[in-house]
Amino acid sequence: DHITREKLERILAVIQGTNHKALLMYSNIDMKTQEAYELAVKGLIRPMGKSPPIITAIRCLQLALPQFQLEIHCLHETQQYLRKIVHEIGLELKSSATCTQVRRTCDGVFTLDDALLRSHWNLQSIQKAILDCQLKVKAELEKTL
Repeated sequence: DHITREKLERILAVIQGTNHKALLMYSNIDMKTQEAYELAVKGLIRPMGKSPPIITAIRCLQLALPQFQLEIHCLHETQQYLRKIVHEIGLELKSSATCTQVRRTCDGVFTLDDALLRSHWNLQSIQKAILDCQLKVKAELEKTL
């Protein structure tokens, strides 16, 4: 009874804010410059080199206690890191929370629509997938460079 959507949203905002500060620290960009402003507007601020996992966005998609579903956008994450975040959310709510499922829906510019089913793992399908994704990759490279 003590867990509410508002409490969960507040915790998620704190997590996102803390990670935003870490992102700025690891990006090595002078935040007082026009370049930094333009990169921030486009959402292109990224860590320079190696960094720990950083959450760029987190929100609650569904809350039907005792279960909830989160959408997390992050860099350099692992399943263990995501499970740890869920556990920490439970502790902050003065409860317990365990991760029952992690599902990666995108990696960089690639989404589930670009994924090949195991039954399509053959030379022709792989070549077609590479050709289909070339424009996506090229557009992303032009955007970041």
